[in-house]
This record gives sequence, C-alpha cells and structure tokens, in this order.
Amino acid sequence: MAKKPIVSVVMPAFNPHPVYFRQAVESILNQTFEDWEFVIVEDPSPRQAAEILKDYPDPRIRHFVNPKRTSLVQQRNRALEEACGKLIACQDADDISEPERLAKQVAFMESNPDVAVLGTPLTVIDGDGKVLGYRFYPCEHEQIVKAISKYNPIGQPSVMFRRQVVLQAGSYQYSDYPAVEDYDLWCRLVKKGFRFSNLPEALVRYRVHVEGMKASKLRGILKGTIELKMIHWHDQMDFCARLRLLAERMLLLLPPKLVLWLFLKTQIKKTL
Repeated sequence: MAKKPIVSVVMPAFNPHPVYFRQAVESILNQTFEDWEFVIVEDPSPRQAAEILKDYPDPRIRHFVNPKRTSLVQQRNRALEEACGKLIACQDADDISEPERLAKQVAFMESNPDVAVLGTPLTVIDGDGKVLGYRFYPCEHEQIVKAISKYNPIGQPSVMFRRQVVLQAGSYQYSDYPAVEDYDLWCRLVKKGFRFSNLPEALVRYRVHVEGMKASKLRGILKGTIELKMIHWHDQMDFCARLRLLAERMLLLLPPKLVLWLFLKTQIKKTL
C-alpha cells in the first residue's frame, strides 16, 4: 500500500479560467512542502480542467469529474471523501498559494495538535494579479470565537483543517446560498468546542475578478451570511454584532457593484 500523504489539497472546479486555473495549480506544484496530493473535483462545463491538467503530469494530482452539475457543497464533500491526507488544505481554482503556505501551516498544525482549523490573512488581487490590499483576521482562538457572530473570521481560501474533525462534524452542509458553506461549518465547529487559529502572515493571494463568485454572487453571499447568523447566533449577539447585521441588511438594498466597492474600501487594508 502506498504511503498516505500528510496533506490533501482540495479544489472544486467548474468552468475553470484558462489562466487563473493554471496559476492556481502551479502554485501547489511549486510548494516547498512536497508530501501532498491534489484532489480536484470538477463539475462538467464547456471549459474542462482536463485540457489544462494534461500539461501537468504529476502523479500527485487526482482529478475527478462528476457526471452532471452538482453544487459547491457536494464538490467539497466529495473531495473530502476522496482525500487521503489527515490534513486538508483548501485551494480555490482562481487563487494562488504562496510557495511556503503548506510548509508553514503543516508546521503549525503539528506543533499545535489542539487546533482543528487554521487560516491565514489574504492578499487580495485583481484579475491581472495586481495587489489591491490585504484582508486580516484575528489570530487567537478566543478572538475568533468573539468575532464569529459578527463576521466570518476564517478566510476559506487559506484554510487548513483536520479531515477527521470535519467529517465527524458532518462536513459541509449549508447550500441555500453560494459561498457561505464554510461559515456554517466554522460556526458548527466553534459550538462543538473545537479550537481555531490564524497565522499572522498572508499565505494566499485571493483573486477578485469579473468571472469570480466573489463578485457575481455577492447578493446571495450577503443573504446567506445573514441567515446563518440568525441560525447560529441570534440569541448570543452583542450590540456590535446586531449593528453589523442591520448594516448587512441595508447593503441588500444597494447594487452589487457598489457593495463590492464598499467591501474593498472598508475590509481591505492597503498595507501589511
């Protein structure tokens, strides 16, 4: 039996961008830490990942194609089922991991066996790769728990977590709105008492671009975030959390492009 890798890098793919997808894949191939497998779960679309992946004949890449369109939640869960590593590193199909990302996250997880979920800050880039700024999150578990009723304090594109913990918690579940299934998972894990942490160094370049879910599905993300707060934290919100919830409800009245502009202006810092 072949030795299992320490890390399974998991990526859902649908209609992968011919440039961004290559950059995302290459960022994993170029990691300084090499004990990994790369599990890509693709839903069928006009642009197929296989055409690009044939240029990267690395046996550590495992590519699965679903017979029909599923959902992001189903793609993520299939990747978890197919994964062999005890640690899972999430990678989006249009983001870029810095070369030492896996090495630094694995070292932290091995030195801190009580931590179940580990994130990092994000370097926010545009479609051309230009740096727009940085998204920071609280580092310590207590700070993360305090923040989670106000906003999602873990950047999904940067996450590494213990596979068995997430499987035992029921994996990803929430699918009523796009791109908030991770927030639901973190809320459930916090309520179960699992520990979280964020490294202080930005180890992922998070791309905001026209084709990305971050821009096109922004209204749904807002609705989903509001709904999850009511599901998990409605009776535990302090004044600041309720004020933020009210502000998010007001954002639903604005055009999505304006909401994205406000996000970039208020949530992204220009310097490290």
